Amino acid sequence: MKDVKKSEFIRSTIFVSIGLMISLMLIILFSRVVTGISAKMTYDTTLEVKKNMLYEYVNNMIVFLDDARDDYLAEHPDATEEEIEKEMIALAHEKIYMEEHSDGAYMWVQKVLDYNGGDDYAIRLIHPNLSDTEGCYLSTNEVNQMGMKAYEIELEGVKKDGEIYQNYAFKKLDSDEVTEKVTYAKLYKPYDWIICMGVNLDDVEHYRLKAAENMMSYQNLVLSAVGLTWLVLILFMLYIYKRTGIDRVEKKNKELRNRLNTDAMTGACSRSYGERLIKEEYAAFREGKDNTLLFMMDVDKFKNFNDGYGHDVGDKVLKSFTEAIKESVRQTDHVIRWGGDEFIVLMYDIHEEMLKTVADKLLDSVRNIRIEELPPDVHITSSVGVSYFDPADADYKDIIARADAALYRAKEAGRNNWKL
Repeated sequence: MKDVKKSEFIRSTIFVSIGLMISLMLIILFSRVVTGISAKMTYDTTLEVKKNMLYEYVNNMIVFLDDARDDYLAEHPDATEEEIEKEMIALAHEKIYMEEHSDGAYMWVQKVLDYNGGDDYAIRLIHPNLSDTEGCYLSTNEVNQMGMKAYEIELEGVKKDGEIYQNYAFKKLDSDEVTEKVTYAKLYKPYDWIICMGVNLDDVEHYRLKAAENMMSYQNLVLSAVGLTWLVLILFMLYIYKRTGIDRVEKKNKELRNRLNTDAMTGACSRSYGERLIKEEYAAFREGKDNTLLFMMDVDKFKNFNDGYGHDVGDKVLKSFTEAIKESVRQTDHVIRWGGDEFIVLMYDIHEEMLKTVADKLLDSVRNIRIEELPPDVHITSSVGVSYFDPADADYKDIIARADAALYRAKEAGRNNWKL
């Protein structure tokens, strides 16, 4: 009898030991999978934020150059194109060299001389990381450390789409260390410039490693509980990964998405998010949705507020402008900061007989803005261009272009009005 009980005890002990070992192996495997997935999610989201940061900075530079060009032409109406471009190079050079980014990102500019590529297809105008090469010619035949012709890929991308993202190897800023980086390049057609900005991927990798390190502490805590009981083990594992691990990653991802989708200063939708919204609405229009229209608005003579009362007042004008527009549209509509003082309002189900009422309401909401720093006789007004989605549009950019043209007609008509 004792031998039977002893045998059963040994057999039970073996089964329990095997069960604990299998459970331990499964927990280790599961926890490592969750750690890897969570770190990958953080990396992908951070990379998307970085890519959109590159997009925003390059497009803001283009807006800056357009505004500077208009200002220069206003002051020097007889200037030649060579004189204007020389001034734009000087302004861009000063702005790029003054900007500092904590993540090691930087901007550079090259001018295309021959869109067919080959040797001397472009000249390097501005490059804060290779300042001694400014003025040197570039070749699409050059092969970089990754064995790729980055200049050729870049040129073909901007020729086809006007912009391109790509990965290639290059030196870090103020360092001889060569690492892989992600870049965004966009063609600035007035002068055949390619304006580029990049960030090193190992700087993004830091976020993934940090996420993995954070998740490892939870993994060790789970593993330390294995010896108690299988029930406690399972409950503890579920609690750690359900209540703290995955939720924290999802919360962080949501915060990153919100930052990506919202303009930090005004609270309007960001340009990158706005473009996605307009693309989606264009696709819905193609499938039969109608009466969707787009308002392109800006603050009349906004430069006067910055120059006459300071940038703080200018910022307050933009914030008040955004709030006024939001209060005059529905919660289902979207207010998008397109760049500088230019905004887009995307509205749904607005029939033509409603258009005048809606447009006048938008203009009145801006006229009613009052800012204490401004004299009582200084009023804020807006010019508005309106376009409905049209079957003749090749893509969503045509809708924006028509609204932009209508906006300029509103300005030519004396501002403080709207044109369809």
